[in-house]
Amino acid sequence: MRLIEATDLSKDWDGSPLFQGASFCIDEGDKLGLVGANGSGKSSLLGILSGLDEDFRGRLARKPGLRVGFAAQHFEAPPGLACAELLARPALALEPGLERAGEDLGLLRGQALEKALEAYGALRAEYERFGAEEARDKAARLLDRLGLPGAGEKEAQRLSGGEKNVLSLAMALMGDPELLILDEPGNHLDFEGLSWLEDFVRGERRAVVMVSHNRWLLDRSVDSILELEGKRITRYTGGFSSYRIEKLKRAAGQGRDWEADRRKIERLEALVRRFAEIARSRPDPAWGKRLRARRSQLEREKSQASERPELGSGRINVSFRATESKADFALVVRDYSKAYGERRLFESAALDLLVGERAALVGRNGSGKTSFLRDLVAAEGSTEGGPIRVGPSMRVGYCAQEAEVFDPERTVGEEFRDLGLKDREIEAALRKYLFAQGILDRPIGELSGGEVKRLEIARACVIGANFLVLDEPTNHLDIEGREALEEALSDFPGSILLVSHDRWFLEKVADRIILLEGGGFQPYEGSFSEYWRDRGLSSSASRPGQGGPRSLEDRAASMAKDKKPAPAKAVSPNAARAKALEARIAEAEARLAGLERDSAGAIAGRDFARGGRLAEEAQGLRRQIDRLYEEWASLG
Repeated sequence: MRLIEATDLSKDWDGSPLFQGASFCIDEGDKLGLVGANGSGKSSLLGILSGLDEDFRGRLARKPGLRVGFAAQHFEAPPGLACAELLARPALALEPGLERAGEDLGLLRGQALEKALEAYGALRAEYERFGAEEARDKAARLLDRLGLPGAGEKEAQRLSGGEKNVLSLAMALMGDPELLILDEPGNHLDFEGLSWLEDFVRGERRAVVMVSHNRWLLDRSVDSILELEGKRITRYTGGFSSYRIEKLKRAAGQGRDWEADRRKIERLEALVRRFAEIARSRPDPAWGKRLRARRSQLEREKSQASERPELGSGRINVSFRATESKADFALVVRDYSKAYGERRLFESAALDLLVGERAALVGRNGSGKTSFLRDLVAAEGSTEGGPIRVGPSMRVGYCAQEAEVFDPERTVGEEFRDLGLKDREIEAALRKYLFAQGILDRPIGELSGGEVKRLEIARACVIGANFLVLDEPTNHLDIEGREALEEALSDFPGSILLVSHDRWFLEKVADRIILLEGGGFQPYEGSFSEYWRDRGLSSSASRPGQGGPRSLEDRAASMAKDKKPAPAKAVSPNAARAKALEARIAEAEARLAGLERDSAGAIAGRDFARGGRLAEEAQGLRRQIDRLYEEWASLG
């Protein structure tokens, strides 16, 4: 059944259009991912779909009585309220009105009574839908189901960021919605929470529309992508991986049409110029008539011409210039301890990071990752021989999770002039990161989270950092920004130590995993997927705080479940065959990434024929990879 149908939907912001002429539909059970650059209007569209924003043009048809649950990106719990009480509050708020409506029934007669009975029935149905008579118990059960057991009596304001995300989701679910709208639900969740969220969205019976920049989450959870780009909304079938390839194919086809239309327009323009010369030199009115006809034809062709495809037109241009180092070690940690009150994070911990290594710190939220990185950055240049020693030839570029690299009271210009740059050099450097003229006079404290993150990356590039310390570097970056950063880091010759909950980003950048556990560092030589598989965590994710994200096993099992019935009896895997398939999958996925990159480059360079061929090849390779996953799943 159709829940929402949008026709020619348009929305303006400060007099400028965010999107125009958008038409799409949402049906029962749909799982839609909404993607687009920062500022493209995603949150505004969610506000319209949820009914919170009625300031738009066009038509939005809803199923009568449609119930919508909305979990906003930013959630602030009121002080003093326990979680169960907060969840139950909308339901309990119905009780006084229901009592008054019941009392009024005894005072009315005739048609007035009939109308009052109808209103009372609707209010009673709403009351029962919320489960108001047992609202607090229902809230506690829902919190248990969503992975916050025993949180009902906790003060909501004291929850962690990830727990507040889950609480916001619980609030959206209390009214038993038919459509669930989620705005960046993965914010503040660790890998375990993200894995639970993947399973939750995928397993929901109700329709879900989700805004997220987490490509792994989108690939695992949704069955269609709505892309908001160029003030238009386009729907793509499949998860994020399928969307990327299909977008390349469409761009290549659009580019070929644009090229043909451009040539046709150029021929018509030349013909119009020729006819105009003849009409001026000859008094024959027939030539004037032919000239007017050609001009009309030219205008018609221009109005109907295909638009030139733009891939990554608003993309930051990251380019690291690492200062060369001849040292062996970028970082040496010995006998490192840290505690907050009675809570000990590290106890005599030790760690080595060689020059050129790319390591990711992983661990539960609160395990001390950010605290350690802060101490590391503070130790740069120290000659006192403390527990953390950064190599003397190391120049650290730091991207902080919180806005702490720059002084919020100072301007952008003041911060970058301290690096020895002149204004024209600063402006030239920052243009690559999409900063407009006049940025030098803006105080750091007035910048958005995404702007501060781009500024931190720009600083690391400017100083020629050869040791990048990155704490959630993709936070506040849109998908194009994340991909640009990944590409730059793939060519970075220096050392990297990073913390990230962006699984896609980790797979691209890190080749060594360091687990924070038991007060120390537990190194693993391999990628995140290999680490997660070898630790045996791939089969246990179900709730935030339990289990974790699944890799090869998870995706293969998921695909097998979707595409064919499960076997009656599990078959022991052929270890050698499984290992060979894993190697083929890894090789094919690396080749796929190269094809996508080359196709995008060809389209950007107007070689639309080559871009289309590469996109077709990528699509064929994606199908081959899917078959390999299915084969892998059948082994065990």
